[in-house]
Amino acid sequence: MNQMEKWRTYLSATAVVVFLAALGLMLVLSVSQARAELGFLGLEVQGINPKLAKVLDKGWSAGVLVKDVAVGEAGALAGFRRGDLIIKFARSRVRSFDDLLQSVVKTKPHNKIAVEVIRDGRTKILMLKLGKRPASWKVQKAAFHNYSDIGFTVVAINAKVKKRFSLPWGSVGLVVTLVDPKSGKVATGLNAGDIIVQANLKDVWHPDHLTRIIFEARNRKKSSILILIQSAKGFRYSLLPINKKK
Repeated sequence: MNQMEKWRTYLSATAVVVFLAALGLMLVLSVSQARAELGFLGLEVQGINPKLAKVLDKGWSAGVLVKDVAVGEAGALAGFRRGDLIIKFARSRVRSFDDLLQSVVKTKPHNKIAVEVIRDGRTKILMLKLGKRPASWKVQKAAFHNYSDIGFTVVAINAKVKKRFSLPWGSVGLVVTLVDPKSGKVATGLNAGDIIVQANLKDVWHPDHLTRIIFEARNRKKSSILILIQSAKGFRYSLLPINKKK
């Protein structure tokens, strides 16, 4: 079985994942359709323990640390930063991750909640307006597409794909799984493991999005589209040639 066949076998499986807040993915639970949607915080968090507290020597004994903040989501809009220690959520004391989880499961989109944090040794109150979980965070099936006429393959990001490529917590978009070195047409420096975040300044998280943008550009006689690439080197915009091979 060659590399492409292995990928087809792997990517054809449907990955149905229950996103537990314990995984720190979204601080929301994937619930059955019969239940109301929970509020989306857009925070990745981690409970502290005595050993961690002792190393920091800040006098902390309980709380939950913010590890990451999703760009443009509720936590970012409320002003959360990495390193904030959450000690109270909606008037409930937060001593552990479980405390925070129990408070979060009572929320709904558009709820406004006061969250008390410790930052730089000072207590701050952040007003959090919860949002809905964005569609780009709801991907379950690892849909993929091989652009053979251009020379690369992409797959939608779900939990399994994140783990396979060791992607950061907040990654959304399309992962490049294969690049044909013989095509000579792929965006400069595009490599397997890179994430295509935008195409022509539009967010993409399903291959259909990218395919539609390429189709529209070809109809307008465009030779390239502009893509935003996320890689280990950071973010960059690059031109992706879209003329079909002759």
